[in-house]
Amino acid sequence: MLIRNRIKKARRVNHPRQRRNLLHTAGLLLLPSLFTGVSYGNVVGADTQNFNPTTSGLDFVTVESGQVLEPGIVNFGLFLNDQANSLPYFADDEQSHTRFTDAILSADLHVGVGLLPGLEMGLSAPQVLSQNAPTTGYHGEYNAMGNTEIRIHGKYQFAGDQESGLAAQVMANVNRIKDNPYTGANAGPTTNFLVAGHTTYGKAKFGLNLGYRLRQPGETITAAAPIVPLPDQYIASGAISYLVTAIQTKFIWEVYGSAPVSEVDTSSRRQASSAETLFGAKHDFTSQLAGHFGIGTQLINGISSPFWRIYSGINYAIGQVSKPTPVQKFETISQVTQAKADPFSGPPKPREKIVIHDVLFEYDSASLVVGGADNTLSRLAGYLMTKPVFTRLVIEGHTDSIGSEKYNAELSQKRADTIRKWLIEKHHLPANKIIAIGRGESMPIADNGNYQGRQLNRRVAFTIYRDMAK
Repeated sequence: MLIRNRIKKARRVNHPRQRRNLLHTAGLLLLPSLFTGVSYGNVVGADTQNFNPTTSGLDFVTVESGQVLEPGIVNFGLFLNDQANSLPYFADDEQSHTRFTDAILSADLHVGVGLLPGLEMGLSAPQVLSQNAPTTGYHGEYNAMGNTEIRIHGKYQFAGDQESGLAAQVMANVNRIKDNPYTGANAGPTTNFLVAGHTTYGKAKFGLNLGYRLRQPGETITAAAPIVPLPDQYIASGAISYLVTAIQTKFIWEVYGSAPVSEVDTSSRRQASSAETLFGAKHDFTSQLAGHFGIGTQLINGISSPFWRIYSGINYAIGQVSKPTPVQKFETISQVTQAKADPFSGPPKPREKIVIHDVLFEYDSASLVVGGADNTLSRLAGYLMTKPVFTRLVIEGHTDSIGSEKYNAELSQKRADTIRKWLIEKHHLPANKIIAIGRGESMPIADNGNYQGRQLNRRVAFTIYRDMAK
């Protein structure tokens, strides 16, 4: 459904002013326990929505990180956000942080897909669900509710890994608001070019986005409306998150904004530049389901920047992480070398550590092994019997951080025991040479704050010892 954004004079409404509050329904207060957020980086909406969740749901809320969804991973997201005092005024401005004059309830539906190693795509469809417009003053408002735009992007990680990385993103916005004065009549799509990076220090992650928004503005809609289409913009954002594993919650702080490349007269007290900040929490209810809740406010009184914002949402991820190589690292006694494409090729060494990524367990399971485990363990068994035959094999089971430390320690021990039993009974390896150890959640190799990171942490590591004198 098309939406018409119009500038109009005051009209009568049926509801009293005191009902123009920040929340349109009391039910939104319950959303923290039901929904989770994902966010698109920077100010990328069609000048009606500065809050845009990322489709990957990996690290932050609206800020992109330098990593992408792994091939085969699909993330679905639903966001609601209620914003107070975001409509433009062109007469006396009576908006403030303590006096609400308008409110808009919006939703964001999106999906992100990992296509190839280092490459993801995403699609988002924001909606305006309801508005509470003012009764006085010359102002902007929606004439109807519905879909405001379609956003589609491609993102490529060209450097780094989950700990630190850089990615490039290109996104197209197709405006679906009829007679949108900020884009102009018959405007073309807006294209956003973005470089996103992140780095990790312990349980803290830092993200930074820098980009350029290329517009194709149309003609000014009418001389009666005191608005001209906006020019190109510089866009930027930054974020910090900290994972508290004891409660499976990430706390996130973000700042995002934009500035026009050239001067523009907005004919109101709202500036062409905008900047907002938000503080929120992302809680993992299960390995696949995460929820977001938070608040935000404007730092600059810019276009579509609310005095207050409350958001809530959910992410639900599915799929199996598929790595091009089944080994994380390959060690000898004296050195650590890069992972080989095939960890079972080449001459045996006195001591080798191999982390098999396709011997993975389902969430909360010690008996069900998923992926290409049978083939991998068969090849491992053959490699162990290559002369000189192994003298000792240490199997380490690992879990993600969901659940208590005690529970995860017991679960990882059961997982290591499962692999040990598999090798002994199915591949007839000597039991006295194989040791199983549970490491629990204590040695993560990926971010426990998102779905695909937790999946990689549920793994089995093998340390092989040989007597090279034999």
